[in-house]
Amino acid sequence: MAPVSTEHTSLTPPKQTRSRRTLERIVQASLSILDEQGPAGLTVQAVVARAESSVGSFYARFKGKSDLLDYLGERVWQEALERWSEALASRDWFALELRELAAGSVGLLFDAQRSRASYLRALDRAARGNDDAYSAFRKRLLNGISELLLARRDEIDHLQPELAVRLGLLAVLGVVDAEDPTSGKALPRPVIVKEATDLLLGYLVPAGPPGSSEGVEFFDIWG
Repeated sequence: MAPVSTEHTSLTPPKQTRSRRTLERIVQASLSILDEQGPAGLTVQAVVARAESSVGSFYARFKGKSDLLDYLGERVWQEALERWSEALASRDWFALELRELAAGSVGLLFDAQRSRASYLRALDRAARGNDDAYSAFRKRLLNGISELLLARRDEIDHLQPELAVRLGLLAVLGVVDAEDPTSGKALPRPVIVKEATDLLLGYLVPAGPPGSSEGVEFFDIWG
């Protein structure tokens, strides 16, 4: 797959090393503020103070907060897509047992949904007023994982493997944010991965291949 461009349409890529470093400080400061305070806390003054930069440096690169949000929305999600593509090419997924592959797929969907997705979706909405970038990212994840699972279609005991895989993965996404009925808190990752893997495999392979549901370590798309 061709690399995904992260060039902002209204931002001229800086050529000088010092200018690139300034841009990167502004970007990292903005992401830190978003992570801690959400889009409401992202102001030009807060960004330049965190970046140890100046208002002039900020406006030399962005027209204002909206322009910055547009740039961050493009860059963060497109880089996540690039890293997901790298993850697919980073190992021999087909050497895994079906249960390992299913558990790893569940783990990746869990991390994408719970890790930084909440504030990134907020960023997406703040920049565009909708979830377009997040939806595109989730679609790419679902398509990539579906391809991995469908490569093992001979092990899937369903008359329509494509439909079963897609519905199974959507069902997994539906339980990622499940709460403990006793405490009302979100269930921890190991519990979700085990239960959602059993759910997915119970649909794809009713007998259920034996083994552990601990999953495998995926490439960190949020790193």
